[in-house]
Amino acid sequence: MGIRIVSTDGQTTYANRALLNIYGYSDIKEIDSVPYDQLYTPASYAEHLERVRQGQAGEPVPSNYELDIIRKTGEIRQLLVSRGEVLWNGERRYQMLYQDITERKQTEKALQASYNTLDKTLDAVIRTVALTVAMRDPSTTRHQQRVSRLACAIAAEMGLPPDKIKGIGVVGAIHDIGKICVPAEILSKPGRITQAEFSIIKEHPQTGYDILKGIDFPWPVAQPVLQHHERMNGSGYPAGLSGDNIILEARIIAVADVVEAMASHRPYRPSLGKEKALAEISQQKGIIYDAAVVDACLKIFSEQGFTLD
Repeated sequence: MGIRIVSTDGQTTYANRALLNIYGYSDIKEIDSVPYDQLYTPASYAEHLERVRQGQAGEPVPSNYELDIIRKTGEIRQLLVSRGEVLWNGERRYQMLYQDITERKQTEKALQASYNTLDKTLDAVIRTVALTVAMRDPSTTRHQQRVSRLACAIAAEMGLPPDKIKGIGVVGAIHDIGKICVPAEILSKPGRITQAEFSIIKEHPQTGYDILKGIDFPWPVAQPVLQHHERMNGSGYPAGLSGDNIILEARIIAVADVVEAMASHRPYRPSLGKEKALAEISQQKGIIYDAAVVDACLKIFSEQGFTLD
């Protein structure tokens, strides 16, 4: 840890050996002989001048800040500086503590680059999963895209954090991936489906879960896909879960799913319209749909002018 004691007019009273090693000079006089604009990078020098101006104007000066210095060798090092007042031989002085954080910053930068690469890879996985459904049933893909948009808007209205909203968007975009195992003739059947056909369709949440459970997403994805047809009163499927036993992400997808489905054309019926869809969730609020989710959904349509298109 480098330590430096500075007078109110900027003269160095004391510096320890660690500070000299950080800067790469043999003694403090050698450091003080170098103009400030040659000790710092241009950006850090500008920040230094601003701190000097603040001090001279009687304004608060940051007690902790980062600083890029230029060592005697020309190497740039990144420092974390802590600044505070001390009494030195009975006189007011500034104590500056210098910590070299260059390696830490380089590690953080490498981790961020790795995260960005992982994020792009994850996006590619999500697109691939969604495309898998699209190849068999383009209407399901459009449905998922619209559910994703609506679910994210609901989550934002509920005040959920951005990362959670992103995860909900991912769930919405692939929540019907399990329909890949439903025969195409059932998905595109123009008339009413039979009870036996509906039993096959009801397997898609479990199938979707089985497909996704092995992927290490940074958010809950497989679980809300499994639960997105569960209902607050236990009347849903596949497990008949109720209330808080249903994950919040699934409760949001459930409302977005039914609104989009009712408001859109289906092979077995024409669109019922947005008004009927909103009336459905309003009438069943707190019964089969989460009340807070329904309120948020109704609000974004009525007050924000949200549209599914």
